[in-house]
Formats: sequence, C-alpha cells, structure tokens
Amino acid sequence: MHSNAPPLSLTVVCPAGRPATTLTRTAKSTVVTLAGDLDAADVPRLRRLVSGELGLRPPALLVDLTAVPFCSARFLKFLAEQASEARGSGVRFAVVAQQRAVLRPLALLGLDLPVVGCLEEAVLNARTRRRTASPPWLQRTRPLWTNPP
Repeated sequence: MHSNAPPLSLTVVCPAGRPATTLTRTAKSTVVTLAGDLDAADVPRLRRLVSGELGLRPPALLVDLTAVPFCSARFLKFLAEQASEARGSGVRFAVVAQQRAVLRPLALLGLDLPVVGCLEEAVLNARTRRRTASPPWLQRTRPLWTNPP
C-alpha cells in the first residue's frame, strides 16, 4: 500500500432538505458538512444525525460550516451540547468555520466550542491527535460589556 494513498471513505449526500447535508466517514474522522441557513428548526433533524454519528464513536467528529451564511444562537448552543457529549464519549469534536456569520455569535455567546478555520487543518489535527482549540481572538478574555458606574 502506498503511504500517499487517500484513506478509504464513504460519502453520503442526504436527500433534499434544509439544510443541505453531506456526511463523509473515514477511518480517522467523520465530517458533517452543512450548507444554508441554520436555525432552531434544524436542530431536531441534525441532533439525530450527529448523535447517531457520536454513537459510532469515530476518532473525530468535524462539523463543517464553511458554506453557512447564517447560524442562529440556538443552533450554536446545540453544537456546544454535542461537543460536550463528544468529550464525554472520548470523541474529538471541532467546528470548521471562518465566516463572521458563525464566529461573531460564537464569540458573543461565549460557548465552549473548538473552532478551526479550514477543514484540512481539522482533519490533520484529527489524524495527528493534536489538540483542536478555538483561536485566541475567539476566546472571551474580558466581559463584552460593562455596566456604567
């Protein structure tokens, strides 16, 4: 076997629905790619999908939001819940996003959610077992607002 050979993978494109969903499994990670606006109405269907994948105990579960133009606070809270569940199961979890529509609400909400800027970096982190962490500018180090004296 060649050392440069790509890992075997299975890709499933879910039927037309909201949001568009693609699931890709390899020996090292599972990637759930979402496209379109994400809000509270999407949580039940995606909870079934993500919980099902966590039940399979992949080494890493990555949620790719790079094609998401809008993400509600409720949906981000759902992702934080899934990240906590993954940690408890020993599954590495990260969100892939670099657009303001996702990063800004994450920063404002102060959710404990590992974020990586690109899918390639997230997959590499999963393969090398490096810790995936939120970028320092996303971590809230001081209150977002203060009460006037």
